[in-house]
Amino acid sequence: MTRLTDIFQSRAQVKVIQHLLENPDKVFNQSTLAGFLEVSPSTVARIIEPLVKHGLVLFDRYEAGMKILALNQDSQNTKALMDFYEKLKAL
Repeated sequence: MTRLTDIFQSRAQVKVIQHLLENPDKVFNQSTLAGFLEVSPSTVARIIEPLVKHGLVLFDRYEAGMKILALNQDSQNTKALMDFYEKLKAL
């Protein structure tokens, strides 16, 4: 079972989730995402671990160790979160 505290552990983590929810079809490298969110790449690396574990975020390494991540739109957890976020934006 996924608890809200697993997903929303910190402000930075909420910023990552919100940015990915607002850009669901985009793929980001860790450094670029860190720049958008005004946090360090190491912070992004730390805060995405539980998001990857719960299937909300896809994470992979490409050539030269580049770290790529995106919203996992196939995950039931992500679909529920996307639905919740759309309803929240409509309030």
